[in-house]
Amino acid sequence: MKSIHTYLLLASMALLLGGCASSNVNPAKAQRGMGYVDFYAADADDLYWDVTDLKTNKKVFYEFDPLKDSILRVALKPGHYELQVTFSNHIIETPGVAEVDVQDGMITPVTVTLLPAGDAVFKIKTTAWGSTYFGVYGRRTMINHNPSPSYEVALEPWLPLPYQPKEQMPYAKRPAEDSELH
Repeated sequence: MKSIHTYLLLASMALLLGGCASSNVNPAKAQRGMGYVDFYAADADDLYWDVTDLKTNKKVFYEFDPLKDSILRVALKPGHYELQVTFSNHIIETPGVAEVDVQDGMITPVTVTLLPAGDAVFKIKTTAWGSTYFGVYGRRTMINHNPSPSYEVALEPWLPLPYQPKEQMPYAKRPAEDSELH
């Protein structure tokens, strides 16, 4: 019994320490052996980010809550990555994919834009007990069709920039369209 607990403890520590990415970070200075990718959108206030490394098929960041600021910063080991971005709280027809080169101590900014792709319709089927169409009591089923906008995610990586905390980055306060850092 004791060996099972030891095994579970070691396995959970390996999972926590063995990953190559860390979630939304903002250290005062760059950590040795790490590079960073900043994802930001002009209207990022209500986005539930889902970022996946397509080469390893691992989640780099996933949170079913909006961010507290407008920049999602992930820490990665230096190298070449193919990152996919989608959002859990929107209907996404085409996720965004960007190839980025992460350099030690540098930040690679990526502009994220949601482009309208039309409307998606989804059905909600509910079953309840009560009076039916014919006036008798029994089980009734209601089907509602709800239209909702769908989007495509466009990603535009920039050239790497020297590390700075998020609030000091040139795109931290102003919309992505105004920036001239491409």
